Amino acid sequence: MAPYRPRHLTPPPAPDSDSDSGTSRRSVLRGGVLGAAAVGTGATALVAPAANAAGFSGQDVSAWQSDIDWDAQVSLGSRFAYVKATEGRTYRSPSFSKQYIDAGNAGLARGGYHFARPDSGGPEEQVEFFLSNGGGWTDDGITLPGMVDLEAYSGLPRDYGLTQQEMRDWIYGFSAAYLAEVGRRPVVYTGVNWWNDVVGDWTPVNSPLFVASYRDDPPTTLPGRWWAWELWQYSDSGPFAGDSVQWHGSESEFDSFVSDVDYSARGI
Repeated sequence: MAPYRPRHLTPPPAPDSDSDSGTSRRSVLRGGVLGAAAVGTGATALVAPAANAAGFSGQDVSAWQSDIDWDAQVSLGSRFAYVKATEGRTYRSPSFSKQYIDAGNAGLARGGYHFARPDSGGPEEQVEFFLSNGGGWTDDGITLPGMVDLEAYSGLPRDYGLTQQEMRDWIYGFSAAYLAEVGRRPVVYTGVNWWNDVVGDWTPVNSPLFVASYRDDPPTTLPGRWWAWELWQYSDSGPFAGDSVQWHGSESEFDSFVSDVDYSARGI
């Protein structure tokens, strides 16, 4: 497979679009997006998908993907989806709400993710922005814990101008602020080369790992002090829209990951 390369950068805005427009929806977005009622137009949309998670495949998507046929994704075997919600402290994905709601209506577990910009505001500020725009979590059986995407950004220094210790402090601040707000730590998405170069031999406590590694076999060399992963992004060319992802674990472990406030990360 092709070597990993950053896939989550902000796409060019569509003509006449304004991804930052609209009023705050904090009251309904902190528990996911628009609340469970908006996601489920019928009873089937509110059934936890873990019971049907055979194969434990899923995907992550952003505004780079449009007009996703979520029923087709389910038919291909997808059972969960991470959807880009925010970046830094100002960018809101214009595709987030539709992608998130449509994925939920198709029966997928779904959650939001935030592309971290340590050069653009403190971690607590970015957590607040993420939570106000779809990055929350509730133990409803269909909402994935929020994910923070930590990787290089095109056109900026690889380390965002921070020392290793400053980067560790920033990541810890984001993790702690998210924990304080929703009751559990965010999933950390990263790649081994970026993390080991920029963050070093360190891993935030009890943080599920979402590792980017484009290869045929499950990765064994992992970033920081993780010794196992929860989620593995293995392809950007199918079988699913966006990036294809594999869950590492059993059906009951996936159910715990989705639902349990006291979920213990596999590899730290």
